Amino acid sequence: MQTSKVSRENPVKTVRLYGKIAPNEQSLQSQTAHVGGRIEQLNINFTGESVRAGQTLAILYSPELFTAQQELLEAIKMQQPALIQAAREKLRLWKMTDAQIGAIEQSGTVSPLVEIKANVSGIVMTKRVSQGDYVASGAVLFDIANLSNVWAMFDAFEVDLPFLNRGDQVHFTLQALPGKTYMGRIAFIDPIINRPPVRHVSVWK
Repeated sequence: MQTSKVSRENPVKTVRLYGKIAPNEQSLQSQTAHVGGRIEQLNINFTGESVRAGQTLAILYSPELFTAQQELLEAIKMQQPALIQAAREKLRLWKMTDAQIGAIEQSGTVSPLVEIKANVSGIVMTKRVSQGDYVASGAVLFDIANLSNVWAMFDAFEVDLPFLNRGDQVHFTLQALPGKTYMGRIAFIDPIINRPPVRHVSVWK
């Protein structure tokens, strides 16, 4: 006869999951047009292209911008400080810098063309416009993601959920990089059960 000591412990189980690498949603940025107009030149030709912050993504032809610049010069000619300030603020709302506005005031020349510059560095995940398209103010031109920090998204069956907790350490491998093991921690467990009955487990890496 053999005996063993009985103790109360949390159950331990090795859980094997399958999933995919996805962009960190916190790093996604929508690149928008701050003023309406026509895409005169498009410098991004395909999804997956790398961009850097400050890079010119597109050049927009905007009659609205042209008119607003003319209003600024007219206000300067009339020497109306209130009108000058209002015209400057209008241009700032369309993301023109003080240096650009100052250049217009000094040169006395206006242009209907405006450069759309990247807010962040990253990879173009979605390209939503083509050259020649007309876009409204606020329209999304590109979705850009910084892939220096990504999510590992795993599918977990309901029976495995009691063994998965936020903060648990996870080790995983990638088919594209055989022989390497990566480590992360569970950051989020989707509360919604999909069909088939699995839940998404997000691991920060």
